[in-house]
Amino acid sequence: MNNSKKLRARKKEKNDRLIEKKPLTKPWIFTSVALLLVLISALLFDQLYQSPLISINSKKYTISDLSYYFYSVESTYAYYDQMLGGGGTYWDMPASETSDVTVREQAKTEAVNAAIQNEVLYKEAIKAGYALTAEDKTTVKDKVNSLLTSQMSAAVIKKNNFTKKYLTNVVGKATLVTRYTQDKIDALPIDDAAIKATIKYDDYRQYNIEYLFVSTKTTDDKDATVDMTADQKKAAYDKINGYYDTAKTTKDWSKLLPDTETDVTYKATNFVESGTTFSVDFEKMMVGMKNADISDIYEDETGYYIVRMIDNNSSESYDTAVKDAISTKENTEFQKVYEGIAATYKISTNKKAIGKLKMGTITLE
Repeated sequence: MNNSKKLRARKKEKNDRLIEKKPLTKPWIFTSVALLLVLISALLFDQLYQSPLISINSKKYTISDLSYYFYSVESTYAYYDQMLGGGGTYWDMPASETSDVTVREQAKTEAVNAAIQNEVLYKEAIKAGYALTAEDKTTVKDKVNSLLTSQMSAAVIKKNNFTKKYLTNVVGKATLVTRYTQDKIDALPIDDAAIKATIKYDDYRQYNIEYLFVSTKTTDDKDATVDMTADQKKAAYDKINGYYDTAKTTKDWSKLLPDTETDVTYKATNFVESGTTFSVDFEKMMVGMKNADISDIYEDETGYYIVRMIDNNSSESYDTAVKDAISTKENTEFQKVYEGIAATYKISTNKKAIGKLKMGTITLE
């Protein structure tokens, strides 16, 4: 091959190398894939990672650990909200007349404090050698079954991952803490008799009554409550008077009225003189009745009554007042004991993470 041909051959070989296809190993492809994986990982981490809400002796607790405590408080306050019509009306009310704190924020504080106290006291109970008894375990099992089958909705169970294992653990803790707390309270130097002596029986003497009632109020065309006309009042009187003779000879007044009766109603109730909602004159009349007495038809400002005295000297309200006073004293003194115990623990709260939580939506649907 002459030099000219060799030169052309070398040029062709060089050009072939220049246009040769290279394998797809471009750095930007790997960089893009890596960035995508980082982004996906960050999103998953953000969804799955839960900031610790509290820390007790370096042990951190997330919302998953504490969800049952929040559920217990949320479900109670949600019930009150429903009583006021729902829609958050109760949640967003001021917690008191002298505070700007809402019920929602108060409930959150209550849930956090309950979680901390229960976990601290559980640790104390374990250190003191407490363990669930066979009776305790039965109680826990029944409680968990009730929660899963009737008290909690399927949506709440799913949202919070309230498994039987999780609930058994947390309810078991609460059960052990209850027994430990009661033992601590029983050991307190509280004089029940002295507390009882401060409560006057006459202030809480309870009168148990039952009555038939027909209203003498009606509504006008603007839905305002107004007095009945004279003819309407006479009709109301005649209506309740029609049951008077039967009432005097009937032992069970709850079965006295027929199902078709819509105007006359029956109610069993009680009152104490210091807290009655009845008018002064009406109350005075009833206080003067003996057991089993049946009043004449009595006209109060709201309607006509026939009253039967069941028990004019019930101790129920007095006993409740004594019990409540003793319980208040016990709780106050035990709180001092708990504060002493808590002072030996290193407890911290993550205010930023807790601040992001909105009571009413944490564990509920």
